Amino acid sequence: MHFKNPFDCPGSWYKANLHTHTTTSDGDVDPEERARQYREQGYQILAITDHHKTNDISGFSTDGFLVISGIETHPDCPGGDPYHFVCLNVPLGFDCSEEPDPNARIRMVRDAGGEVIIAHPYWCGHNLNHLLPIEGAIAVEVYNATCSKIGKAFSSVHWDDLSNAGRILPAVAVDDVHRGRDIFMGWTMVKAESLTVESVMDALRGGCFYASTGPVIEDARIEDGKVMVKCSPAREIHFIAQRSSGGAVYSDDGEPITQAEWPVHPHWKYVRVEVVDADGGRAWTNPFILQTA
Repeated sequence: MHFKNPFDCPGSWYKANLHTHTTTSDGDVDPEERARQYREQGYQILAITDHHKTNDISGFSTDGFLVISGIETHPDCPGGDPYHFVCLNVPLGFDCSEEPDPNARIRMVRDAGGEVIIAHPYWCGHNLNHLLPIEGAIAVEVYNATCSKIGKAFSSVHWDDLSNAGRILPAVAVDDVHRGRDIFMGWTMVKAESLTVESVMDALRGGCFYASTGPVIEDARIEDGKVMVKCSPAREIHFIAQRSSGGAVYSDDGEPITQAEWPVHPHWKYVRVEVVDADGGRAWTNPFILQTA
């Protein structure tokens, strides 16, 4: 999969939650109230993705706030618990639940104009053997707030396992809000040319986004043989490549870090950047693909 560096993409940054539940399935408020919560919190994009059912979202979008139709579907995973697929931009009434094959479900979503994100693989108990057969997803969740309730919010190891195996995907951070504390904890910053469904979906397909639970990434790129990042004040910046490869910069003297760089080694197939702030919040760039074979 080839995707763009969002810091080179034209457009504006929009704060998004791409995994959301309401009383249509197992959330605690109705879709209208959920949209109000995110709008008033300063988000610009919300995907409502209830289990098994779509919602009529007409009238929910306003000037500066876009609501996208979605659904969460759960095809069987051979040898494991069911997959959880977050399906974005599917039409009202869309239903793929009768299709047993997970990849066929992804094709159905894409044929309907949508895209699929692999949800919370750590929570699902999935390993590389479960994840590698999935074809056509545009991203994986690296952080899921509701999974923090059982200590399984972070799926970064699963993300790296896929990358190490050559299946290099972007990653998103989401709330997956149902009730309680799992709201406004993880988000995805999307770089889109306009706040429309078409533009936002194009940005997601192209990898023009990064994931965060707090830090802001201002720029990240490969330049002059180095991976470089600029960010909001951080205590650690990690440069993560395949297996045991990578590096890190630390704030050993107590002064926050706002930029860092690390040399790219010739054998690296990819590298991604993880920013950690003083409160433990994290932000993740998508991987930079350095070798295609």
